[in-house]
Amino acid sequence: MAGQAFEQFFKEKDAVRNFLFYIKDLYAYAKLKILLNLVLMVLLGLLEGIGILMLIPFLSIAGILSSTTAAGGADFWLKQFFSDLGTTISLPVVLLIYTGIIFVQSWLRRYQSNLNTRIQQGFYSFLSIRMFQALAYTKWSSLMARKKSDVTHLLTGELARVSGGTQYVLQMTATAVISTIQIGIAFLLSPGLTFLVLLGGMAFFCWMQRYVKEAKKTGASISQHTRNLFFDVTEHLNGIKEVKTCGMETRQIENFIKLRQAIENNFVRFNRIQSGTDMLYRVGAAVFISIFLYSGIEIFQIQAEELLLMVVIFARLWPRLSSLQVGLQQVAMMLPAFQAVLDFESQCLRDQEKYLEGPAYAPIELRSGIELKHVFFRYQQESSSYALRDISFSLPAGTTTALVGVSGSGKSTVADLITGLITPQQGEILIDGTPIANSALHLWRRGIGYVPQDAFLFHASIRDNMGWAHPGASEEEIWKALKMAAIDEFAAHLPERLNTVVGDRGVRLSGGERQRMVLARALLRKPSVLILDEATSSLDGENEKRIYQAIESLHGRLTILVIAHRLSTIRKADQIIVLDQGRIVEKGNYANLMENKESRLRALAAI
Repeated sequence: MAGQAFEQFFKEKDAVRNFLFYIKDLYAYAKLKILLNLVLMVLLGLLEGIGILMLIPFLSIAGILSSTTAAGGADFWLKQFFSDLGTTISLPVVLLIYTGIIFVQSWLRRYQSNLNTRIQQGFYSFLSIRMFQALAYTKWSSLMARKKSDVTHLLTGELARVSGGTQYVLQMTATAVISTIQIGIAFLLSPGLTFLVLLGGMAFFCWMQRYVKEAKKTGASISQHTRNLFFDVTEHLNGIKEVKTCGMETRQIENFIKLRQAIENNFVRFNRIQSGTDMLYRVGAAVFISIFLYSGIEIFQIQAEELLLMVVIFARLWPRLSSLQVGLQQVAMMLPAFQAVLDFESQCLRDQEKYLEGPAYAPIELRSGIELKHVFFRYQQESSSYALRDISFSLPAGTTTALVGVSGSGKSTVADLITGLITPQQGEILIDGTPIANSALHLWRRGIGYVPQDAFLFHASIRDNMGWAHPGASEEEIWKALKMAAIDEFAAHLPERLNTVVGDRGVRLSGGERQRMVLARALLRKPSVLILDEATSSLDGENEKRIYQAIESLHGRLTILVIAHRLSTIRKADQIIVLDQGRIVEKGNYANLMENKESRLRALAAI
């Protein structure tokens, strides 16, 4: 019957697989701690059993049970045990032993509780770190296909549920071990009656497993709704300015309330399942105790002290059976969360990039140039539409190349190809005449400075933001990079200078200041290649001028790729490449292209 119960609990193959993976991961992380925990469980079970047996001599001394009634039973065994030790049963001895047992038992429980917390929280950290590492080393193309809110939800909400489930797994294990020991004591006292009670108890336990299935469904529903809630909140915060500008607060609030109520209903439903099972176990306990007492007195006619011990044992066992049921429901609710974590990890590992790390692997420094040869790229493999078609051009080292074109022409896609974030379906990209191996992509990127359109700054000081790109940078190196980006005077006049906190995503800085700060951070890396991906598209003319004055000062020292839609910013580029619908339509310098009346660049300038 017990096998059928657990078979129903793990009815689906995925549930079996996920639970086995869970146990495997937990054991791999905390093998020694778990073994120690099992030893503690056995000791606690034995101590609790001894404590129960000590009731007999205590009741005999108190006169509740006569010595003749107790003879030949549990009391006889205890008297024989004390006789072998060379002492007799007396009230001080019994009370002293009882106090000692409680002291040791309490100390072991405290130690076990701390050990369980270390296992639970350590396993939480273990899974979180492993998942974050898998995320960090995943290909960019795979990350683009995922919602940021889903990843955040997995790293916080779902892993927290797995951690909660770990607590219940440890509790269930302790319950099972201690209960087994107490059942063993009950079998020694009355095998027939114990077997009868266990048979009825297991039948009742199996019947209750239908609630576990409901708990698993509720857990899956909670995962879905909390994921949607994370997405809704993330989208609201990302578009908060537009929401407030357009007066859309009410609609956002309505969406939030709808999702929050769905989650609330699921938790209420789960609590209804738990409270229902608790009620049934309490009623069942009363029925079984009544049957137990009647059978013990009228059918099995067991001695009074043994019957009393049996009552105590099964009175303790029944709540543990209820606790085991609650634990199964909690684990069932946790499994969908663990499955989501496993699925995400497996996808990340499947799309993993190879990395060469360590002092022996230095960043790749560009020496002769970058060359794209007949490159084709499309974002969807099944699509017949290419983002880039037959792209061929070179970026000689130490020169400045500008990519221009209307939105959607493929400019940023070219930048992603050069950085190795995506790979072409056809053609090749050569660095100093050699294709970059997948394992060396990380070393290539470490030699690149990248300035995106959306400036990315931490809610931290200028020093910390700069140090993110180059952790070992000295203060002199930081000021040098700030000067190269024409932001040093601004930073020098701040009250706390480099210790000034820039706010979330640099909100305390203007758009131009943020972009120059990000440029300085990119330059602090001492890159051999600098890519500016429409870094000035949202700036006013004055700030844009400052950025490009800083870039012009780097001419000849770095290989610079500028992606721009304002032609005023690319006049001094060594070469300009015009893209249209994923194709190169013309190349040349600014003067030559503008002289041609049919030039596409000239047409763009007229827009």
